[in-house]
Amino acid sequence: MNKQGSVLTKEQFSGAPIERAHLHRGFTSKKTPLKWIRFFRACVLQREHANDKKKKELKKIWIGALSLIVLGFIINYFFYFPVFILIIASLGIAILFTIKINSKFRKKYTDGFDFFSDYFSAFFTLIEEDLQPQSRISLEANVKDTIQSTNLIKQEKHDANTSGFISGNNYYYEKEISKGSCFLSDGSMLSFNFTERLRNRIITKRGRVSGKQKTKQKYKSVYPFVLKMKIPKTKYILKKEVDKSNIQLAEDTSFYIVKTTRKFDIKNEHPEKYQPYSSSSIEMFSSDYFALELINLINVSYSCVTPRV
Repeated sequence: MNKQGSVLTKEQFSGAPIERAHLHRGFTSKKTPLKWIRFFRACVLQREHANDKKKKELKKIWIGALSLIVLGFIINYFFYFPVFILIIASLGIAILFTIKINSKFRKKYTDGFDFFSDYFSAFFTLIEEDLQPQSRISLEANVKDTIQSTNLIKQEKHDANTSGFISGNNYYYEKEISKGSCFLSDGSMLSFNFTERLRNRIITKRGRVSGKQKTKQKYKSVYPFVLKMKIPKTKYILKKEVDKSNIQLAEDTSFYIVKTTRKFDIKNEHPEKYQPYSSSSIEMFSSDYFALELINLINVSYSCVTPRV
């Protein structure tokens, strides 16, 4: 919604501030939950608007190339004309322009904001009422691709006894998707860290029928979400008996510090939804489920204490 209450449109968000966020492939800022939700949505809308423009531009290029080829055939019907050279030139120029336009679009925009628009918007909506008035959420995010050398943790050989197996390697990547913090209305400080851990298995094998060498890539990804709560001692008392099996508990002079983790692992939780040839699996979980699981981490943290009377 804009200030007048109207629905956001793609055309409203083709400006420089959002564009810079896309160019940097990430962002770090402090905003209220509502402004974060608007920002995520604006990034998505701007990409969609730019993508529509890109498609129209490519359509014009290919229509122009095909029109030139048709014109060449018509001219060649009446006079000698080097149609073959025209076809090669027209298709070559169209392909070059297509590569250039697509490359420019990929450098400028990313679809990583779709995830934040759906998942973190749902999370921020649920915690908004528990924040201090006009409290801002500090958030840093990384929407670059996970599979790149800067995120490579280790590499190891993979062996298998399957038919036709020649060689294999496992590549392990880790990327911090986001981290952030905010203050709740009772003075507690909430901070979190969300990470993607990805295994990329590259296997070379020989086909049973053709005998040709083939290379396949399989993936497995997990997503640990670590939440840390600093709960003020002035307002809460630690319970005498606390189940520490799923939490880490510490304290300092002013706060009880509770650390909880929720690891999203689609292969273990919903093996029927697991897709080994897809590098990302977090979106196999619904955004509402994701947000409710994070709220549960907050509830687990508060279950360790009781309010002072």
